[in-house]
Formats: sequence, C-alpha cells, structure tokens
Amino acid sequence: MLKKGLLVLIIAVLVAGGAFAQKSFSSMAKNTVTVDVAPTIAGFVAGPLGSKAAGLVTDNISDIKSSGFSIAAQYERQIIKQLSVAVRGVYGMPEVKFSYVDSGVTGNPDLNMTSIAGEGHVRFYPLGETFFLDGMVGYALLSTDLSGKVAYLGQATNATAKESSNYFKYGLKTGWRMSFGNNGGFTFEPSIGYYMGIPLGDALGKKVSASLSKQFAGNKVPGIEEAFSVLETFAFIGGPRLSLAFGYRF
Repeated sequence: MLKKGLLVLIIAVLVAGGAFAQKSFSSMAKNTVTVDVAPTIAGFVAGPLGSKAAGLVTDNISDIKSSGFSIAAQYERQIIKQLSVAVRGVYGMPEVKFSYVDSGVTGNPDLNMTSIAGEGHVRFYPLGETFFLDGMVGYALLSTDLSGKVAYLGQATNATAKESSNYFKYGLKTGWRMSFGNNGGFTFEPSIGYYMGIPLGDALGKKVSASLSKQFAGNKVPGIEEAFSVLETFAFIGGPRLSLAFGYRF
C-alpha cells in the first residue's frame, strides 16, 4: 500500500512538473496562498517524541504529552521562474503535561501554551515550478500559563507561572508545489525540513523555573528547565518540520 502511494505521488510530481515546464515566466501564475494543517498533526505526535527526548536530557521527567490546535498560513510571490519569496504566520494553542519520577515532586499542573511565529522564506526552484529548496528566518513568541497543585520538599502550593520568551528562528526545508490547473489553481504542497531557534534573552524554561523557585523558598524545582528545553527544541520552536499545505495559485 505504501509503495502504491509513493508511486502515485511520484507520478503526480512528474505530471505537474511536465505541465509547468512549457510556461514562460510572463504567463505563469505568480501568487500562491496556502494553509498548512501539519502543525496540528505535529502537536499530537510531539508527545511520544518529547517523551524520548526528555529521557535523554533529564532523569526527573518521565513523560511529556502534548495536544491542542495549531495552524499556519502562507503567501508566496514568484520573482523569477526559479525564485520566489514568501511570508508565513503560525499560531498554536498546545496543551502540555509531563510526569515526574524519583524527584520528590508530586502533582501534574495544567500547562497551557501559546505559540506565535512570523517567518520570511526564500525559495529556489531548480527545475522550474515544482520541486523547491526553502530557506527561512523568523521570529517566534512562546508563552505559558502554568497552574495547579504541586508538592515539593514537604511543601504543597497552588503553583502558578505566567511567562513568555522571544526567539530568533531559522531553518531549511525541501518539497513540491503541485498545482492542478492549466495555470495555477488548486495547489497541494508537501515538504519536510528542520528548524532551530535561539532565545532572545532568557529561554522560557529558565523563566518558569525561576518563577516556581520563588514559590518554594528559593529551591529550584527539578526538571522544569529541562522539560521546557525539550518543548522548545523539538516541538514549538525548532525540530523536524512536516508541512502538508493546501491552497490556490493564481
């Protein structure tokens, strides 16, 4: 079944590429608007990936699970036949839960997060209009609202932490822009890549850890900073990226 699916995708790419190859730049559709559903899907698979990553960076966190809603929209403008520029906005409202092991901490507080990002893209189409290489730079804001009962070192409190951090992000991806009309029309755009982020100031995990420390007489709650580092690195700011975008080219 998988082989048949890959064969259909390859044929679609070849057909789309062959149809576009004959068009001159003056006559080709130059605008593309897409909506990406992959960020929502990624939110549900980030949990298993995050759990494995958590085990590598800290002994205090045993499990990280995430769910929620996320969506991205993009506008692309063709500059020449082999080059385009694009702007992309991403908005997400993930919910995260993590579990402690052997750290003296009990409780699983609610962790609601908000992720907002703006990206600029430059795309190179070496064969014309279908296969592309994409470079990205952008800005992201990641914020959290943590609340719930937590017990640590014999002290129980209704812990709260509302913090946010800014990030510079960059990355690369590759994919296919396939339109199913005579010149543009309905467009499907799958792509894969990898993004990275650099905190502009203190990372979110460091801020949340400092906020909780104040609520426990200056004692640092173990695992908090490391758990947020996993979320930043592999889920909401950086990490592997899968895009399944649908839209219209005109």
